[in-house]
Amino acid sequence: MDINKEFIDVLMKQSDNKELSSDKTGVDTGVDTGVEGAEPLAEPLADRMSYNDVETMAFHLSLQLQVLEEKGFSLLFLQASDILVLDEQFYLLRNLKQMVPLKKKKNIKQIVLNYPTCYPLPKEACAPEVLMMSVLPFICNKSACYYSLGLLCLKVLHMSLEDLRGSKLFYFLERCLKDDPSERYLNFF
Repeated sequence: MDINKEFIDVLMKQSDNKELSSDKTGVDTGVDTGVEGAEPLAEPLADRMSYNDVETMAFHLSLQLQVLEEKGFSLLFLQASDILVLDEQFYLLRNLKQMVPLKKKKNIKQIVLNYPTCYPLPKEACAPEVLMMSVLPFICNKSACYYSLGLLCLKVLHMSLEDLRGSKLFYFLERCLKDDPSERYLNFF
């Protein structure tokens, strides 16, 4: 099964809206509406988003990151350009160039980077441990991507974590942005 189809399937399970079809994929968006001649409204991620939209995006991306992890992969980092917004309600990972394999060591899944996926690394999108990479192969906790997701959410909200205190998104981001990689979690509850 194509990874984009799996991403869409996991989003459809969480939604009552069945207008998007996971049976077909389009060339540009990875999605087809199932209606001949109709294309889903696909657009890049906005520079500024509402709280509700960011909460939805965080939930959708966390589901897709879990799919990647089940397949033995993660992402080194996320940027706004990596996300596609479909029909103004679905957030889809569209760029998997930063995908890296996971290796299980002592019941902990770790990112294993044997060659740089890009250089220089975007400082505003990477976990601190990724920015300190100095030799290859580089091994770090899979949670580096969680940290990056947290940074992306704060960036498009134009808010600090403290500004969100007490909200559902605050607690999700607080778990993602822990300094210690082993303490980061992707639980959206």
